[in-house]
Amino acid sequence: MSANRPAGATPEPSASDAAASRPEPVGLTADELEVIRRVRDSLRSIRFGTVLIVVQEGKVVQIETAEKIRLR
Repeated sequence: MSANRPAGATPEPSASDAAASRPEPVGLTADELEVIRRVRDSLRSIRFGTVLIVVQEGKVVQIETAEKIRLR
C-alpha cells in the first residue's frame, strides 16, 4: 500500500484501465478520430524526434514522423 493513500482507499486505476474505460470524444467525425489515433501512435512510437502535421484547407492531409537516434 502507498504511504500517501489512506487505509481502506481504493487503488488508482492504471493507465491501461483508464484508456479502456475512457469514452470517445463527442462531436468528432470518424476521420477526425482516425487522425487523432494516428498522431497518438506516431507520438508513442518515437523517443526523440518530431511529428509534423500537414494541413490543407482545414484538413489533416499528412503526418510525418522523424525519429532521432542518439548514440551518446
